[in-house]
Formats: sequence, structure tokens, C-alpha cells
Amino acid sequence: MPDLTLEELLAKARADPRIVGLFLGGSRGKGANVRPDSDYDVRVVIEHQDEELYQELDTDRGVPVEVAVMTLEEFRAYKEWDRPTLTHTKALVDKTGEIQRLIDEKGRLSAAEAERVPPLALDGYMNSLYRSLKRPGLAARIHAAESVGYLLTCLFALEGRVRPFHDYLAWEVESHPVEGWPADRLLGLIERALSGEPDPQRELFRAVEPHVRAHGLGEVVDSWEPDVPFMRGEP
Repeated sequence: MPDLTLEELLAKARADPRIVGLFLGGSRGKGANVRPDSDYDVRVVIEHQDEELYQELDTDRGVPVEVAVMTLEEFRAYKEWDRPTLTHTKALVDKTGEIQRLIDEKGRLSAAEAERVPPLALDGYMNSLYRSLKRPGLAARIHAAESVGYLLTCLFALEGRVRPFHDYLAWEVESHPVEGWPADRLLGLIERALSGEPDPQRELFRAVEPHVRAHGLGEVVDSWEPDVPFMRGEP
């Protein structure tokens, strides 16, 4: 079957009772970093396993309108690693209301996650920061990169947010700023810290420490004593 355009897919989704929802992933799903040649990453949710419908809709990767088909049961158990796809995303077809509800639910942290994730991520950040400051060369740079990942997870989780994919980080913090962190400041600190050099990593930590303490995570920071002054760069 020839590849369908987005308009043809929408028409089919609305008319076919086997299809319960459709939404866009990627840049077009968020309206972020869209270029004229950006493809359409279409996610189609069907009610039940249906091999005929899979054959009709599923496409190869890399085509202009790329379609991935999943059952409603599969969507309810959506992959953890792909949750950033669901942030700032609206269903284009939603016959029962459940598709948008699931998008909204999985596109933010639950109350339990928002309580559990920040201290764990902060602890991971401080561990990687400490190791980077103690190691030279490649090891220092790898630990620095990992520390930034943990830190971003923490900062977003403090607001109940799912950390974005790297591709959308700049757009995310510019369009939906993290409270207390102007985008240019946050991105600048991160970019410098990724060098793996001690001074910019300590600069980032000194900026982060009062923020996380203000959010009740002082015990996590203090658990790294007597090494906290070393992380700050104090004599």
C-alpha cells in the first residue's frame, strides 16, 4: 500500500473504528525545532492487535510520514525511555478521551515520582561530580557528562517534569523555563561543565547548591560531607 499523507492518515483514523487515537511525536508533535524538511512521526493507537491494520499503516523508518502502530494496551504500558515524547503533546485523534489522558499522565511525573526522583538524581549528580573532579582526561569528561544528566533529571523532577531529550533541551528551557534558571544561564553553565574541567563544574555546583537546598534537598548535599567544600572549590 502506498505511504499515506498525514491528512489521509487523519481521515482514516477518524473513520476506522479499529483506531482509537493518533498523535505526533518528534519535533512536529511539540512544535519544537521544526524545519521545512522535518518528517512526521505519527503514532497510531489501535484497540486490539490487528495484523491487517498493521500492514496497512506501518511504514519503514526514515520516510517523510513515518507511522508506528501500537495497541491501546501497549500505549498504557508506554516505554519509560520515550516519555519525553509525550511532553507538550496533543492528540490529533482521540475517540474516548483516554489517549490525551495517558499523554498528560505519562508526560509528567506522578506525585510519587516527583518525591522519589529528585533526591536520587541529586545524589547521582554529586557522585559523578566528585568522580570527575578526582579523575583526569577522558574519565573526567565522561563523569562530567553523566553528572549533567543526573542534574537535569533532578531540576526537572523538582517541578514534576520529565527530563527532555537532549535534542529539545534548549527549546524546553527557553519555551518552558525551569523556575529560577534563565535559559541562557543554565545552558551556559552546562555547556562549560561538559568540558570536564574542574572550574566550570564547580561553578555549576555552586549555582545548583542553594537551589536544591531551597527545595528541601539539603540532607542529600550534606551526606557528601566532608567533600562538599572540595566540590565547591573552597580551599
